[in-house]
Amino acid sequence: MQIVERIANILQELSSVPDGLTLSELSEVTGLPPGTCHRLLGGLEDVRLVGRDETSLRWKPGVGLLQIASGLYRSSSTASIDRALEALRDRWQECFFVAVLSQDEVICIRSIETSDPHRVSVTVPLGRRLPLHASASAKAILADLPVEVSRRMLGAAPRPRFTESTRTRIADVERDLVQTRARGYSTCDQEMEAGVIAHAVHLGGASDGHRSLGVIGPRERLMGEAGQGLLDALVATAQELDGVIAPSFDGAARLARRA
Repeated sequence: MQIVERIANILQELSSVPDGLTLSELSEVTGLPPGTCHRLLGGLEDVRLVGRDETSLRWKPGVGLLQIASGLYRSSSTASIDRALEALRDRWQECFFVAVLSQDEVICIRSIETSDPHRVSVTVPLGRRLPLHASASAKAILADLPVEVSRRMLGAAPRPRFTESTRTRIADVERDLVQTRARGYSTCDQEMEAGVIAHAVHLGGASDGHRSLGVIGPRERLMGEAGQGLLDALVATAQELDGVIAPSFDGAARLARRA
């Protein structure tokens, strides 16, 4: 089982860093010898679970891993979700994505980028783990959970400071969740990256409160004239999809047992 744990560790680390990791960086964060990392990466590359940028020499999640990540949920609503994301993208030309709560982690399982090759954009890769304390998607999900459950999850998860705007104290995050509940959407305003803002809305009906629909992009554009009406469109789309996505696991029961 040791090799399985090592492979899982490598994939988790790679999926958490958008720009990828060099061999030496991956060896450092996983605690594995460089030679061991190199051998495992070679095998994972053969089955397309990882890939290496030949220019930067950084390793990143491969096509196979992204396919696995996108398959975290399967339901008859998948086409409806994708159509909704495409409609939002075509209208606003920003990155829209769906995230899911799975085993106390929030993971991107659907993502669609701008179709304009000349537009400066921010993206959320499939399979990326989104920090509970800072990402808009995670906060939209946490705000819909019982307070004692969200507090336990925040207490157990790491809360690194990404920028000067990052909230790392649980009390500060919880105040943000109160605002999220009151206004109906969450915001990550430069909490993960300077100049970048994201909004997210809880997605799902009473039977499924563990997913969110989000948008991310340059702060100047989303907060400016070009972004007027975008948040209303995001909320309206979430309302239309509300309850369409069927849960792929008994999340409510598991959360209740852990609370």
